Amino acid sequence: MTSTARLRTLPASLLREFPRLILIALFTFAAIDKLLHFNGFVAAIQAYKVLPASLEHPAAIFFLMAEFAIAFGLLTKRWRRPASLSAILLLGTFTIVYLAVRPAGVCGCWFTLTLNSGGYFHILQNLVFIALAILTWMDHKSPTPDAATPLYTHPSTADSDDGRLKHA
Repeated sequence: MTSTARLRTLPASLLREFPRLILIALFTFAAIDKLLHFNGFVAAIQAYKVLPASLEHPAAIFFLMAEFAIAFGLLTKRWRRPASLSAILLLGTFTIVYLAVRPAGVCGCWFTLTLNSGGYFHILQNLVFIALAILTWMDHKSPTPDAATPLYTHPSTADSDDGRLKHA
């Protein structure tokens, strides 16, 4: 592809990559924010009262690692689809738990920006991010070859016969 043709396709390719880039920034920032405010994040998990006290700290570590893993997975082609699916599941779980429990305004997602308060705006925000993750998941094909596509095709003798071979 020539550089002119590449420049013409740049806006379209940037538009296709925009949801993925937003999600990378979202999950990276959210994980770093939770890491910087780890005790507040554990307190937010405690406010939900859905886990035993002995699992709240490990759950906080799990969510933090999951967000970093999703951000990293979205960076790589090989892990993009699983990372997108993980983002959908994680955001969906957060949204459902928030709706089911309704913990007195506690969210636990953006300590730096929202001072640990939640609300219906966070639900809408999660739904938008879920839509971006679905777009990213749909847009990127699996890197594994299709089962119907042969890995290596070897031309048979008949296909490469230029008339000099005698067939029995």
